[in-house]
Amino acid sequence: MSEESRAALPGTGVADWTTRLLAYAAGAALLWLMLLTVVAVVMRYVFNAPILGAQDISELSLAVVVFMGIPYCGWTGGHVAVDLISTVVGESRLRYTDTLMRFLGAALFAVVAWQAMGQGFDAVEYGEASNLVEIPHYPFVFLMSVGWLLFALVLLLQAAAGIFRAPQTPQEKAE
Repeated sequence: MSEESRAALPGTGVADWTTRLLAYAAGAALLWLMLLTVVAVVMRYVFNAPILGAQDISELSLAVVVFMGIPYCGWTGGHVAVDLISTVVGESRLRYTDTLMRFLGAALFAVVAWQAMGQGFDAVEYGEASNLVEIPHYPFVFLMSVGWLLFALVLLLQAAAGIFRAPQTPQEKAE
């Protein structure tokens, strides 16, 4: 989505700020994950003293990286897209199919977020935790739910932009 179409809708400034903040947090978590991996490898192979629970911490840190990064990636158009429909429907109708797909995607990911929230409550109820150091799973499952919900909101804003923006000219597409 272009900067102009994002700025034209109400709420996009908040979405831009929020997704950017989450992307910075995901970057910090990735930095932490890299540091942990390097230290764990050095401790294991150089000093023969592995870090207890390094794998548990790495797995949960990876969840933070992924689910905090998904909304930003969707907001900036960083996801991989396969364009099969435009050859069938043509460029003039592509705007409508893109908008429809974004609405359907928003609905799908809202349901996924809702189900993940239920899984988070189950994790609290059953006391699910990592194997070795018993880090509770529920904060990460709730984070996953928030990440999916924010991605659904991003798709909803992009669908709204598809409805309210004028069709693109070939020059705009080239930019």
